[in-house]
Amino acid sequence: MKNMRIIIYGDEIAEAQFYETLCRDLSKERKIPIELKVYSSSDELLFDLGDTDFHERVDIVYFCLDQGNLEVPGLIRDTGYMNLIVFIGAEEVFVPYEELFDAEIYNFVQDDRSSENLERFAHIFQKADEDVMKNRAERITLSYAGEIRRIDINQIHYFEVQKHTLVVHFGDKETFTFISTLSKMENHLKGRDFIRVSRFYLISLDSVQKLTANGVIMYDDTTVPVGRKYYAEIKNALDKKASEA
Repeated sequence: MKNMRIIIYGDEIAEAQFYETLCRDLSKERKIPIELKVYSSSDELLFDLGDTDFHERVDIVYFCLDQGNLEVPGLIRDTGYMNLIVFIGAEEVFVPYEELFDAEIYNFVQDDRSSENLERFAHIFQKADEDVMKNRAERITLSYAGEIRRIDINQIHYFEVQKHTLVVHFGDKETFTFISTLSKMENHLKGRDFIRVSRFYLISLDSVQKLTANGVIMYDDTTVPVGRKYYAEIKNALDKKASEA
């Protein structure tokens, strides 16, 4: 089970530490492994989230909201962070919250620490973990030069090495270029019916139309070359998949 990666932000460190303790208690109680970092400086938070590699590893931000930091959530989104933000604050800060935030994206918890609102926090914590695991299983997040793409794994046809970058081919002849290696992608997609067919290509078995002497013909009619040492492995994998269909 992978860890849920959490950030807690609060101008008042004592408030942020209260929710840190609550998250750690819920983690133990519900057997949800977490990684957690606490911030009391918005400058430090925004600096770290400005690193694409960092913010792509963050699953949820718990943000202690008050009248003095209402502009910070928008700045967080400006960094490219697109995952869940949960706001914790007094009721008057949230009214009218529709004018401040997208109500379908953001979640809200009043900070009166009543049993009702602590229960709401626990529910969001549990639901966030379920959503994080589901999204990780179904999508892959890629970024390059400030652009971020979240691509459904079942829409990916193949990855191709081009010089010092990778190109993912997906959907209806769409592509996206990013920096990584085939080995990393192969490990990331392990168990998802992706297979290396040469030093330069990693393909989805679900996107294969047929195997020929010249290579693998994908369903978009692209021919992907197959290295000699990979031929037997790809043939066996396709035969096995056909027998299980």
